[in-house]
Amino acid sequence: MRLITVYLVDNHQIVLQGIASSIEQEAGMEVVGQTTDSLRVLDDLVRLRPDVLVLDLMMPNLPGFEILKRVRDEPSLSTRIVVFSMHGEIGYVVQALHQGAMGFVLKDVDTAFLIAAIRAVAAGREYLSPPFSSRAIHAYQKRRDASRLSEMDVWEEFSQRERETLVLVAQGLTNRQIGQKLHISFRTVEKHRASMMKKAHLDNI
Repeated sequence: MRLITVYLVDNHQIVLQGIASSIEQEAGMEVVGQTTDSLRVLDDLVRLRPDVLVLDLMMPNLPGFEILKRVRDEPSLSTRIVVFSMHGEIGYVVQALHQGAMGFVLKDVDTAFLIAAIRAVAAGREYLSPPFSSRAIHAYQKRRDASRLSEMDVWEEFSQRERETLVLVAQGLTNRQIGQKLHISFRTVEKHRASMMKKAHLDNI
């Protein structure tokens, strides 16, 4: 059996430890690296060449969607990506697939689904954990692409200030804290978040 090498990225060390422990118990899998620092991900991937990247989308400093884009655009990498997220809005799933992910697993499902996703993606197959189905996701994507410019990524639609706001949201800051950090009003932060939700077709950011 060929060994599947895995690299883990999550905002919380305790989550990384739990995932790594589960993967290491599986035959034919090895965790070759893990980090909570999104800025080092690309360099580590180029150096370690893992088969699969397990990625949390809500990362500080460099959001998960931007990591997806950079991995996709790095010609030297063949690493396949499983998104492991607490956000189950269908817009997140569609955007992750559009950016290059091959798998999407919710954090509140059994770890067995993440293991299954890693195996499937390593073998070149798409994998979506419950409650998603490939048919429903692709039907949604087809409808969305019919009414929008399909090549325009949501991240690229966000303004610079919206991107700065999203990074701080990922760090867990409140609207008032974000406003203080960016020197804008509480109401302006709310407007930025509402604008991003509209652009990304999400119910919450």
